Amino acid sequence: MFLLLFIAAGLGLGIARGGDVRRLSSQRLRWSGLVLLALGLQIAVFSSFGRERLPSVTALLHIFSYALLAIFAVVNCHHPGFYLMGAGLVSNLAAIWANGGYMPALPQHLESLGVYEEGILNNSCVIGPGTPLWWLGDVFLLPLPVIGNVFSVGDLLLGVGAACFVYHSLHPVRSYKGRPSR
Repeated sequence: MFLLLFIAAGLGLGIARGGDVRRLSSQRLRWSGLVLLALGLQIAVFSSFGRERLPSVTALLHIFSYALLAIFAVVNCHHPGFYLMGAGLVSNLAAIWANGGYMPALPQHLESLGVYEEGILNNSCVIGPGTPLWWLGDVFLLPLPVIGNVFSVGDLLLGVGAACFVYHSLHPVRSYKGRPSR
């Protein structure tokens, strides 16, 4: 949900600045199947199906899904925003990997959203005194009804990168003389 807000912002700003949504379809992203595979893995392991049937590999598959997304960002770094997206994904991957496959989150933020339980929450673990790389975890709060969420520095970088990509995708590439190139 959090990422969708940034994508919507990129679209809105791009359209407001005269961009054309049809240009999005002309973007050629390499290895886009990795995104679908990563999304499929995350849906599988964090659904009730995955938690019940794959408990021993859930954390490993979570780490693997972020690694796939980071690879996707690296092979597409020639597009605007992909360096930021890659940095965000690597940041999240580091925090998740260091915490055994779970993203550390501040308990008070989880409480304010009404999702706090002791220990592990779906894809998150509660930040405690010995949590490694806790500062890369979900330490920020978006306290809004319906779309409220906890998020990390990595999520922020990923979102800004996605917004940049969408925004720039709506506009023609400029030549160095300021005219659109063909």
